[in-house]
Amino acid sequence: MIRIINTTLILAAMALIGCSDEKSRDFFAKDGITIGTPAALGSGSYKIPIDFETKIVHSGQWINEVDTEVVGSDILVTASFTSANRKGNYPGYIEVKGVSPGTHTLKYLDPNGTVHVIGPVVFP
Repeated sequence: MIRIINTTLILAAMALIGCSDEKSRDFFAKDGITIGTPAALGSGSYKIPIDFETKIVHSGQWINEVDTEVVGSDILVTASFTSANRKGNYPGYIEVKGVSPGTHTLKYLDPNGTVHVIGPVVFP
């Protein structure tokens, strides 16, 4: 019986460690979200490099994924972090589809719905 309880506790702890947690803008350094130059992937599809620097640097936190949504000329992003014992899945860029050439605005969307302007993104 004790062995079953111990195994259950270990599995529960491992599951919690591997969870992703969406972060608000104030988790990052003041100028900690930087946008690279977009690259065209095809008609209306682009790859945008984005770097995230946190306020507090900790070797046990990894960016796991970045959720992206295009709303008009706004590109909304929300980053999720994990403290699992592995690097996250974020490749260092986001992909957007169905956008027209021109200037768009990258914004950070907090989990509570607050939006923060990060800067312009120009698609050729």
